[in-house]
Amino acid sequence: MADYHRVHPLLPITAPPPYAPAPIRAPRRKRHSRCCRCVCWTLVVAIVLVVALGATAGILYAVFRPKIPTFNVDRLTVTRFDVNTTTAVVTDAFEVQVTANNPNRRIGVYYHGGEVTAFFNGTELCSGAFPVLYQGHRTTVRPLITLQGETRLDSAVAAQLAQQQQAGFIPLTVNARVPIRIKFAALKLWKMTGKARCNLAVDRLQAETRLRIRSNSCSFKLKI
Repeated sequence: MADYHRVHPLLPITAPPPYAPAPIRAPRRKRHSRCCRCVCWTLVVAIVLVVALGATAGILYAVFRPKIPTFNVDRLTVTRFDVNTTTAVVTDAFEVQVTANNPNRRIGVYYHGGEVTAFFNGTELCSGAFPVLYQGHRTTVRPLITLQGETRLDSAVAAQLAQQQQAGFIPLTVNARVPIRIKFAALKLWKMTGKARCNLAVDRLQAETRLRIRSNSCSFKLKI
């Protein structure tokens, strides 16, 4: 008896899909921890610096007992004061003698120039330079400052100036902005800004005349 063999159909052979390795992710936790460490160290250093500066300032204050210098306008002389009634232009020049008193026993003051300006009713009349000088401890200096300017006044300011001239009571404001360095014994600090403001009242504004100062009030602030 003959044997019958079944013939099986051939199935197509497909290749297996190529192996794709999973992407490797960068370890984010380490970077994050490094950033945190940097921030923490920065904060620690900043806190240490603040504490050190505060301790140094406290020690200097306890040892030297610093006091703010005082300023005062002693004399004000008008060397030129011309008013053009047509254009309302004022050309003027002042000589201002300032008294600066340093009451500190162990502290010197370096004045690195600066600017001095005179105003009437908020309008700048003239300006000049504060001299460069050193003031030792418990000393008084009297620099003579020359101010010059040319200003056009509006009608309201010009009318008020004429009225104040007739009344013999003219309010003026003298402002000074001076870079200052403080010296503690052999230690010089950084530059700071000293601001002086003097509110004056004089009897008149006339050329070649030493003005009579009717009132004088000055203040001084130091911006660290």
